[in-house]
Amino acid sequence: MNTRKTAGLVICLVLMMPAANAGDSDALIQLDKEWGSGLEQGALEHFLADGILALGPTGVTGKAEMIADETSAGAPAGPYIAGDYEVRFLSEDIAVMVHSAGAPDPHWSMHVWQKTDGKWQIAATATVPIGE
Repeated sequence: MNTRKTAGLVICLVLMMPAANAGDSDALIQLDKEWGSGLEQGALEHFLADGILALGPTGVTGKAEMIADETSAGAPAGPYIAGDYEVRFLSEDIAVMVHSAGAPDPHWSMHVWQKTDGKWQIAATATVPIGE
């Protein structure tokens, strides 16, 4: 009898996990769109974990370099158009996201989001230019 109750509970929890993560998927997609929407200087910092590991056209960088790049005069300008989102949860507090981004800088992105103290931040990210 105990085994049946335990098995039933486990099955219920497994079936509920995708539904619980679905809301977080939508929240992460919204956060990504906010991040890419040409934020004012200083707003980018709250999206990035302090120890972020980033890979982009100039190689491996961290938080300070990402903020400098995003807020520099040479940063891409224009509306942020992203799509093709897919989010996979590795645990309750770690998710991997991939998506495309169009104008002004067409690329594919992969982000590792981590939830710390109830707040989602990007712990790792990489971009690959979309070939023409």
